Amino acid sequence: MEGFNDRKMIADIKGQQLGEHNEKGDYLTFKAHFTFLKKDKEGGAWYTACPNPDDPCRNRCKINQTTDGSYHCDRCNGTYPNCNRKWIFSGTVGDSTSNTWVSIFDEQAQQLLGNTADEMFSHYETNQELYDSVFAKAAFSEWVFKCRVKKEMVNDEYRTKVQVMRMEKVDYVAECRDMIAAMERM
Repeated sequence: MEGFNDRKMIADIKGQQLGEHNEKGDYLTFKAHFTFLKKDKEGGAWYTACPNPDDPCRNRCKINQTTDGSYHCDRCNGTYPNCNRKWIFSGTVGDSTSNTWVSIFDEQAQQLLGNTADEMFSHYETNQELYDSVFAKAAFSEWVFKCRVKKEMVNDEYRTKVQVMRMEKVDYVAECRDMIAAMERM
């Protein structure tokens, strides 16, 4: 991830119009904490993914449950007795300058929550308190985020979408060392 001196602030997303002039999006790194995690999507904060580990699916493509209880993937045209669940949810993160909504996908969600979506699926309907506690434990945790910012058309209007690409727990010892070094260069 970028070094301490290369970081931006959340306010830079609007201030520098990130994502507005680059079709592929702009990338930035910033330190922030989660202020809200949207866990209450109907059916859980995940989607059902194809269990096929090979191309074109590679365990990522969305699949649908059929009337007989099996799962069908339109991408590889396979039918399976089960699926993999992958985390997908949004949340808000904040720093001293602003806050923003971010999209969080499976790898980063596992890092944040400490569980796979398949592990939490069994608790979603039987132990809502446990499911809620996993998200509550992650709230207000501080991370260094690498995000892609991109303008996208949503319901006939452009919106700035911020997707978490990578995240690392804040190493406070390294942060202090980097701050001291930055002040000494002034």
